[in-house]
Amino acid sequence: MTDEAALDAAALQRFLDHAEPDRGPAVTSLRPISGGYSRLSALATVRWADGSEESFVLRADPPPDTGVFESDRDEEFQLLRSLHGKLTVRTPNVRWYDSTGEYFGAKTLVVDFFKARPLPEVVAAEGIPRATEIFVDTISRIHTSPLDAMPAELARPPDPQGYVDDLVDLLRRLDRDVSDSNPFVHYAAAQLRAHRPPPMPLTIVHGDCQPANVLVPDSGEVLMIDWEFGRIGDPREDLGYYSHLPVPPNLYEADPAGFLARYRERTGATEEQVNADTVSYFYVLGMARLLGQMFAGADALAQGRPRGVMATYMMNGTAATTRGFLDIARRLAASAA
Repeated sequence: MTDEAALDAAALQRFLDHAEPDRGPAVTSLRPISGGYSRLSALATVRWADGSEESFVLRADPPPDTGVFESDRDEEFQLLRSLHGKLTVRTPNVRWYDSTGEYFGAKTLVVDFFKARPLPEVVAAEGIPRATEIFVDTISRIHTSPLDAMPAELARPPDPQGYVDDLVDLLRRLDRDVSDSNPFVHYAAAQLRAHRPPPMPLTIVHGDCQPANVLVPDSGEVLMIDWEFGRIGDPREDLGYYSHLPVPPNLYEADPAGFLARYRERTGATEEQVNADTVSYFYVLGMARLLGQMFAGADALAQGRPRGVMATYMMNGTAATTRGFLDIARRLAASAA
C-alpha cells in the first residue's frame, strides 16, 4: 500500500489483468466521480475480449490522515458480500476487492455500476411526496430485514436497552481524546440517560441514511449505496440521523407526521416507540460516532495537523450539531419537568 490511492485506468488495467486474465479486459475509460465526504470514487468502463462491455464503480480509501470520517474497507467488503441478494432493497454487488492496496495504492472495492437516478433527482422530477414514499419504504425494508443477513462475525449487541446505554456512554466520552472539553455534550448525555425512550428490537442500521444514497431505476427495486457505517443497532438511529440533515429538501422536515406514520405502518412500530421526540433523541445518538470523528478532525486542525479541506468545513458542522444536541437536551429536561 502506498501513501496515495491511484484510481486511474492503468491501475485498473493491471488489476483486471491479474483478476480476470482469461477474459481479455481492456479499460476504455475511467473518471473520478463524487464519492461523498469520506471515500475516493471513480467510474470505469471495460471492454472484454468477447466484445461485451461493463461499467464499474471503484471505491477506495483516501490518503492517510486526510479524511474526516474513518471506516474499514474490510468490514464494508464483508458486509456487502453478506447482504447482497438477501434484502428486498438492492445493495452494491462487489465484483472484486484489492484488499491490500497492491494495485490501487489503497484498499479498493470494485462494484457493478447501477443505472439509476439518485433520489434527489426524483424530488425534482416527481415531487417531495413521491420521493418520501420511496425513501420511507426503503428505510423500512432495511429495518425489517432478518439480522441473519449480516456477517456472522459482526458484533451483535446483547439487548436493546443495553445498546442504548452504551451509545449514551459513548456520547459522554466523545471528547476524552481531544484538547478541549465540551460541557454541552456531557449535559446532553445526562439528559438522554435520564429520559430513555421505549425500547425497540435491534435491526440492520444503514448508518448514513439519506436520499443521496438511494438510487432509483426505471423499474425494479431501488439500490442503497454507501454501507460503510452499516451495523446492527436501534432503527431509530437512521431516522434521527436523517431528521436534521442540512441538505434540502429534507423529506422528514417537509411532513414529519406523515413521514413517521408511513414508517410505523411499514414496520409495525408503535407511536410510543417512533414519534418526533424519539426521533430527536436518536438524532443525538445517531450522530454520536460521526461527531466524535468531527471532534478529532477539528482538534487535528487546531494542532497544525490538517485533515483535508473537509476538516475545516466540518468545524461549522460540529458547532451546529452541538447546538442541536443542546436544544434537544433542554426539551427533554423541560418535558420531564
